[in-house]
Amino acid sequence: MNTACITGITGQTGSYLCDLLLSKGYKVYGLKRRSSSLNTERIDHVYVDPHIDSNKLEMVYGDLADYSSLASWIGDIKPDLFFNMGAQSHVRVSFDIPEYTMDVTGTGVMRVLEAIRKNSPKTKFLTASSSEMFGSQPPPQAPACLRRRAPGPRCRLPARCERRSR
Repeated sequence: MNTACITGITGQTGSYLCDLLLSKGYKVYGLKRRSSSLNTERIDHVYVDPHIDSNKLEMVYGDLADYSSLASWIGDIKPDLFFNMGAQSHVRVSFDIPEYTMDVTGTGVMRVLEAIRKNSPKTKFLTASSSEMFGSQPPPQAPACLRRRAPGPRCRLPARCERRSR
């Protein structure tokens, strides 16, 4: 059975991607950040008791800010596909704590890529981004032209550059 890992699985894009992969017969592993609220309403319709053998969706607690949890998760599963949909995407929070936003949204991609390189080099990787990286301008051809307004989109730039260099 093909396997896929999704960060940000409880978000809008991650939950739709989860639905699609499950409909195609994938075993899906979702990374869920511990928080004070469960915040799983977008995937509740596909989530079943983890003790059932036929369960094709498994949730794992972890964080893009924690390399060791990412490396263990990726090393244990060795997924065919890895989708990074996770980010600190709340605009107000990105202004209040921009360093954390950069750590999760930008450096988190590097952590995932490094964990894949060391633990599951055959895994195919895709990361989500945001049109907000380009500001009010149409998408440019060179990263130097980016006109970001908020810290969140600014933090996606290193991930974009890291993807292009591999």
